[in-house]
Amino acid sequence: MELLRKKIVEEALREGYNLTAEAISIIESQQKPLETLRQIINYLKISRPEVIVVDSSHIMEVGLKTNEAGYIVSDIMIEKEPLEEWAPKIEVDDKFLKNYRIEGNITEFQNYFKSRYMKLKSILEKRGESFSKIIDVLKSPKGSESTLIVMLLEKIEKEQSIILQVEDDTSTVKLVAPKRDSELTRKIERLLVDQVLGVRVVKVNNVLFVRDVFMPDVPLKWRSVNENAPEVYIVLISDLHVGSRKFRRDLWENFLDWLSNTRDAEVKRIRYMIIAGDIVDGVGVFPKQDRELEYTSVTQQMEEVAKLLSEVPKEIKLIISIGNHDPVVKALPQPPLPKKYRKILEKYREYIFVGNPAVIRVEDRRILVYHGQSLDDIIQYLPNTSYSILDREIRNVLEMLIQCRHLAPIYGENTPILPTPEDLLVIEDIPDILHTGHVHVAYAGNYRDVVLVNSGTWQEQTSYQREVGLEPTVGTAVLVNLKTLSVKLKKFT
Repeated sequence: MELLRKKIVEEALREGYNLTAEAISIIESQQKPLETLRQIINYLKISRPEVIVVDSSHIMEVGLKTNEAGYIVSDIMIEKEPLEEWAPKIEVDDKFLKNYRIEGNITEFQNYFKSRYMKLKSILEKRGESFSKIIDVLKSPKGSESTLIVMLLEKIEKEQSIILQVEDDTSTVKLVAPKRDSELTRKIERLLVDQVLGVRVVKVNNVLFVRDVFMPDVPLKWRSVNENAPEVYIVLISDLHVGSRKFRRDLWENFLDWLSNTRDAEVKRIRYMIIAGDIVDGVGVFPKQDRELEYTSVTQQMEEVAKLLSEVPKEIKLIISIGNHDPVVKALPQPPLPKKYRKILEKYREYIFVGNPAVIRVEDRRILVYHGQSLDDIIQYLPNTSYSILDREIRNVLEMLIQCRHLAPIYGENTPILPTPEDLLVIEDIPDILHTGHVHVAYAGNYRDVVLVNSGTWQEQTSYQREVGLEPTVGTAVLVNLKTLSVKLKKFT
């Protein structure tokens, strides 16, 4: 009986209706409860479109009458084809659920970079090209051409050339890239230190000159069409920063109204929501933060998050990832939210808690969720990119992650990274969707069949953002059709 009641409630919510307890009891007493519910909803849509909460009076108005056996549906009910059966399909890669520990010795760092190199080397080798080792190229005859897979250690700009110091698993060497080749120079200027890439070289005397460079990247066409995928939607959001005085509660309420009360056909098919970190503003994350806080303890902030998220319709599966403001270790990969805070959130509803990054399969779509701490480093080092023009350049920043096939290609800058035995930040399997946050600028687009999303924020411009000229996109969510992977950026102003 409990399962039937749950199905009735979920079916009603799916159509945009709430049921009172008495209405549920009446419906579940029928011989065909779900069919009865569909008939009631169909009638109300036509005759009483203003109705959102269905109680016993509405059911009686529709024509559901009592007899000795209980309630029966009268003949005036309008027949409606039953909706397709649906059950949620979510799989989480458990290697991103662990709380990794390190000792900090040199061996751990060596193993980490070896893992990074070997994983990306494997991706590059799938191009079908023949690659050589540095140690062999150094012994090759003059005039010979070779292709290497290397990790970039350093870029040194000279007047006439750019010097690349690189290494593979056999040796280290300096490569010379002449600036007279403007296209090659443009490519090299976009290279990031510590990334793994392919390099074509020619040996002139004892010097290796660069002919071309190329990223691991993804193929132009790699995804096959899934004709059997259900037409359900997922909502992607991030960076609520609850606890901050700049949290836009009014826009959040507009968002909830859209989720709960609209008759939009797309909204009725929303079954999942992913939050890509920074659900709270945290405490002590940056100097003098207490001046900007509405709630000065993380527990208070979590209690407020619990109330806000409790109003998200229950039929929507809610998945929560982690960001740098949340109360977990700051180094990547971050584990899921600690149990003490999960219990606060779970007072009102169920959640799926994942780490940062996280790989989640939803309706057979692979979604890579990453809060995006390393986007700061990429913005700093990518030519012609800054926070003040990030609304125009965010696409290039996100594309760089896919081209490098790594979530944090630069090591040792602003992004703390644990030297785990396996580099979990390599993008080994191509995602259908890459969902990031952190930089508070919304974007939704496509790169080589990968849907790229940065879902903006619910926090007004901070003092730091004002200093660097960043204009946040406040009150935004991204709606993705999991069947077609079409994307819509929604603003709740």
